[in-house]
Amino acid sequence: MAFHRGLDHLHVAAQQRLAVEAARLDGHLSRFEYLPSLLETSPSVFRLLGDPGDGALQKSVSLYLKSINLLAGADNLYVLSVSGEALAAADFEDPGTPVGRNLSYRPYVSEALASGRGAFFGVGITSARAGYYLSYALKDGGAIKGIAAVKVNLDSFERAWRDTEGDVLLLDERQVAILASRDEWRYRPMAPLSREMRDDIARFKPYGNHDLRPLGWTVVAQSKGGAARVSTESGTAYRISELPINRGLWKLVLLDDEAPVRQTALIIGAMSGLASLVALLALGLVLQRRRAIKQRLANQAALQAANDMLETRVQERTAELRATQDELVHAGKLAALGQMSAGIVHELNQPLAALQTASDNAVLLVDRGSIGDARGNLIRIGELVRRLGRLTSQLRVFAYKSNSPLDAVSVEQAVAESLKILAARVKDGAVDVSTEIDANLCVVADQTRLEQLLGNIVGNALDAVEGAGKKSILIRAARDEGQDGRCRIAISNSGPPIASDVLQRMFEPFVTTKPAGKGLGLGLMLSNHIARSFGGELRARNLAPDGAEFVVFLPLADKPEVLHER
Repeated sequence: MAFHRGLDHLHVAAQQRLAVEAARLDGHLSRFEYLPSLLETSPSVFRLLGDPGDGALQKSVSLYLKSINLLAGADNLYVLSVSGEALAAADFEDPGTPVGRNLSYRPYVSEALASGRGAFFGVGITSARAGYYLSYALKDGGAIKGIAAVKVNLDSFERAWRDTEGDVLLLDERQVAILASRDEWRYRPMAPLSREMRDDIARFKPYGNHDLRPLGWTVVAQSKGGAARVSTESGTAYRISELPINRGLWKLVLLDDEAPVRQTALIIGAMSGLASLVALLALGLVLQRRRAIKQRLANQAALQAANDMLETRVQERTAELRATQDELVHAGKLAALGQMSAGIVHELNQPLAALQTASDNAVLLVDRGSIGDARGNLIRIGELVRRLGRLTSQLRVFAYKSNSPLDAVSVEQAVAESLKILAARVKDGAVDVSTEIDANLCVVADQTRLEQLLGNIVGNALDAVEGAGKKSILIRAARDEGQDGRCRIAISNSGPPIASDVLQRMFEPFVTTKPAGKGLGLGLMLSNHIARSFGGELRARNLAPDGAEFVVFLPLADKPEVLHER
């Protein structure tokens, strides 16, 4: 009875230890679940997925992954193509990097392509280090462009288990010990593996070159509470307690040696036998019994105190996490407000400048008695006011998705309206602006937002040629011969070329070459956003020997079915 009672107490203590270790393991794994999806916000990652042969871009993305991983603390972070080839990695400079290797045979690759996410524990083929892999499908416009994966190292748990009382195992879904407090138990299954499991292991290679020899433990007894007694190959008897973790995929196992409990039980039995024979020892046995009960109560109180402390820590941690979440939400709102304010200033600046010039000219014309010319300026002021009204109404479009259909917009008219807004800057800067636009060329777009897009690009071109010896801007628009059903609008300038590092990040927020106070770095980002909302794209390149060119590709409006679909 003392032996079984001791085993029961051992099981209760083991369950409490298992709960603590399971919470630590689950918390460690959940820390990195967000990390692969973070890469979906990086334009440079998608550029690499679109052009995997660009060595400079590959190094740039690898350095970006390395900087993120230094903050996150994962073992590795890398990007794969849809075919499973590793294109960039945080450890790209290390000998065991996966860059250049095809990892399509790993389950987390196929799972990410099939369901958007994947998870897998295995030994790294190149690094020979075990880890837990989390994958995430990188999508652009609903289509999967690549896969982001993070590798989590769990060696710290093994090292901690070696310094604690009792032995610990972590079993995966095949009942193979992937972590163990003893090296001789690692990568050994609890029972012989079936042929199907061995075929999967040979295909996915989760355990490296280990022979997967079964542990060969014998179950001595099984209790109703979920605990079992086993005998190992060395003959040592253990009390086993188990707890599922990682959404039930793994099982955390705690092994407590029965020898101390058995020894205690033998001592109690011997003393009980002596008590029945020697009446003189009865009082001593009673006192010892009381001391044992007192000690057990003290142990229970200590365990209860530890449990209460754990619950308090969990509640404190939950409160901290909620506070952090609230701070992140608040920071996101402030960032959105800042970007919206910057966008308002950037988009209204040019029309307001044109409005100021037109109103000043109207006053001069009235003073001179040129009523007809003044009337033309007033008509222009009315157009600018309506233009400002359309721009402010488009602020809702940037924040919400519009369900209204796009219309057929004349490219020639949109270019003309944009140049009217910038007429004062063109005249003051003595810039030669010329156009070559095909007749009757229409695109699927919104009139105001297309003028906004073209005005941003032409405004940047005026800034670029400001200090150039030859100041010229050429606007060309024609049907794109290389792309069926698209219009190509090219705006080139004679200014200096764009730096290569800036050219790669041209359409990211707050990237600008203008001095402080003159540019916010949002115009091209907004223009790219507008082009994509029309189903098109915006590109930039340098011209030889000098100058730069921005090209807008938009769907043509000469196909009725295009308008119907939108």
